[in-house]
Amino acid sequence: METIENNELTAERSLEIITEQIEQSRKAVSKSTGQALYVAGLSMMAMSIVIAITNYLTKTPLGHLLWFLLPLIIIWAQKNNKEREHAPVSLIGTLVGKTWWTFATFTLVFFLITIIWNSVAVRLYQPDAYMQLRIRVTPIIVLLMGMTVTITGHILRSRWLVVFGFIAGIGTCLWEWLGISEALFIRVAGQSLSELGLVRPILHCFTYLLFAFFGMVLPGYLLKRQRL
Repeated sequence: METIENNELTAERSLEIITEQIEQSRKAVSKSTGQALYVAGLSMMAMSIVIAITNYLTKTPLGHLLWFLLPLIIIWAQKNNKEREHAPVSLIGTLVGKTWWTFATFTLVFFLITIIWNSVAVRLYQPDAYMQLRIRVTPIIVLLMGMTVTITGHILRSRWLVVFGFIAGIGTCLWEWLGISEALFIRVAGQSLSELGLVRPILHCFTYLLFAFFGMVLPGYLLKRQRL
């Protein structure tokens, strides 16, 4: 009887130790993820401003090609982040990492397909038909980012990270899809629809900037401070 009881106690204690280790790992990964989101969000905001200025000066959307440099900038910023903490290798950390690698892969492939299709469509169709057939990149990408942040929140059991990801993803997707930036520009600046095409590449950058702040910088800061 004593042996059975000891075995039961040992099993219960082992389960407690495993649970404690998982929670410690989750907290360490949460803080590391918060730092990564914060740095990536700031990098994305800065890149949005740079691309908006480039598009304004060139009067073309070619500045959006600079988005391909963003992953390299984020990697460089992460390595040079003095506050960076290395989370221990764990299942939770692996899940978070693979979630973001999946997002990066889907986004890169989608972006390349969009560039190819839109480049071909603009040469094959009249402007009115092209506007209907073109692939709109921005709403899809911010929606994918919002989904990734939300999934990360579920993995880390961070309720507010889930909320931030959902609101930022759905909110900026609708903001872009419904053309709220364009409507505000026409109303506030008093410009006509014919002049909207010149500023549309700039307005897309504002959508990315909004998502970067509400979906990455703000929750990333709170998460790294262990407030979420």
